[in-house]
Amino acid sequence: MKTYGTGVGTEAVQYSIYKADVVNDGKLPINFGGIKIEDAPDSEFYTPGMLSFYGKNEGTDCEGFKLNLENPDNFQKVLDNLLNKKDKFKLVFDNGKDTVDRARVFIGKQNNITYLVLSMLNEKGKKVGYLEAISAKETPLLTSRLGGVFQYYNDYLEYRKNKASNFSYLDFLRETDDKFYKENNNLK
Repeated sequence: MKTYGTGVGTEAVQYSIYKADVVNDGKLPINFGGIKIEDAPDSEFYTPGMLSFYGKNEGTDCEGFKLNLENPDNFQKVLDNLLNKKDKFKLVFDNGKDTVDRARVFIGKQNNITYLVLSMLNEKGKKVGYLEAISAKETPLLTSRLGGVFQYYNDYLEYRKNKASNFSYLDFLRETDDKFYKENNNLK
């Protein structure tokens, strides 16, 4: 694999982005949770499902990946898999509305991987988005990915540094009593 684009991370720790070209040429199938990932059907702004990896050490280690899900059926299946397998994934952040951008964060209960899921509407009004999976030990990589609609989750992580390990996002909402954080929150 070869690197592309600019790196991600923090000033102190940089990660290269490696695009899985072989996957995009159709030589290898992509699966997530047993769901076969397919390209977007007949989109006038066609963007293939793309898989890329975040790595250090010239690509010998993979610390995370990003999977663009431009096929609405695939996106919904992946999201449903994360939402319904409560024994494997815990939803810890849900912010936004389905009519615009909606950010969700899941923690893998068995592997402690953080999954960032962004849903948005494509040009035909169908829900599409991406999923990023980041190793728990890669705090600089996670922090670098928490801008935009994930910013409130980043604010929570900063605030939580001085709290008990079980301090949840809902605890954060109650304690800060900030209307902007509460406005689009979907957790109960």
